[in-house]
Amino acid sequence: MLKRLPLVVLLIGASSAWAQQVISAHSGVIHFVEGQVTLEGQPVQPKFAEFPDVKNGQILATQDGRAEVLLNPGVILRVGENSSFKMLSNSRLDTRLEVLSGEVVVEVGELLSSNAITLVSGGVHMELVKKGLYRVDADDPGKFRVYEGEARVTGADQSLLARKGRQVVFGAVLDMNAFDVKEMDALMRWAARRSEYLAEANVSSARTAASSGYLGGSGSGYGMGGGSWAYNPWFGMFTYMPNGNNMYYNAFGYPFYSPSTVAFLPTTGFGNSGSAFALSNSATSPHYNSSNGTYSMAPRPSEGASSGSGVSAASRGVGGSSSGSGSSSSGTSSGGHASSGATSGRGR
Repeated sequence: MLKRLPLVVLLIGASSAWAQQVISAHSGVIHFVEGQVTLEGQPVQPKFAEFPDVKNGQILATQDGRAEVLLNPGVILRVGENSSFKMLSNSRLDTRLEVLSGEVVVEVGELLSSNAITLVSGGVHMELVKKGLYRVDADDPGKFRVYEGEARVTGADQSLLARKGRQVVFGAVLDMNAFDVKEMDALMRWAARRSEYLAEANVSSARTAASSGYLGGSGSGYGMGGGSWAYNPWFGMFTYMPNGNNMYYNAFGYPFYSPSTVAFLPTTGFGNSGSAFALSNSATSPHYNSSNGTYSMAPRPSEGASSGSGVSAASRGVGGSSSGSGSSSSGTSSGGHASSGATSGRGR
């Protein structure tokens, strides 16, 4: 029987019925599955607000399915179909996992100097150095891609520094060359949709926390000195909550707000949550498209997003408006669970 991860509840405001639930301080929480996914050979069947975790030495594998696993605060591992990984260390100070087969994508929204994220595959070690978007394809010939960010790749008595737009092909000798970061497939489109859902849940959580008087002091919650994974009971999923006066755009171009910064958003958009994609009348807005002089509710392409990976809304296959990607009401209503596979869509 799979053990369930206990949730530590942090009440925000004594008069508020809403609670920010913060997961214990280690990596490996299975946040979302769709289709056939197993942990140590046993089917993963999350229940509402209950999330199994991958412990040290355990293997999570997908067949005709996909999985999303929370690592350090702001770091998400997304596992493609017919793929598997083994958890080597679930410590958030030194998270290490081995990609055994298939393909995984790692989105890094925050990476503190005291934390470390290392991927291993085919004897090659990939230490993620900066925030960004990374991918490992383990099947022969294995390769590692940097869509945004920077990583130190070590193997075959070599050490390479891979930056945006570079891929390292595994072999007797590591071969680093260029690739097109705008090149998309089913896994990357799915990862972009999941990232959008988390951004929508972030706005809801940040607004509620702000209205409850919680502005996120330094070192609060899980991820001391940084942000935290916050549970959103309406969306049935965790989202990332930046700390203090911080907000940022992730590698897919979606914004994440702290309770202090969400107050600058308009009050229209996703239900009563306000838009996750704030509009501005300034040409410096991350939603201003300089090519045609228009503003859009979708993040603009990489030519303006502060940390964009070059993955534009069009190339992602994600709708160009707040409801174009499956919408928040249907896409995230059962966000963390296998039952939402139909609503989130596994577009090929």
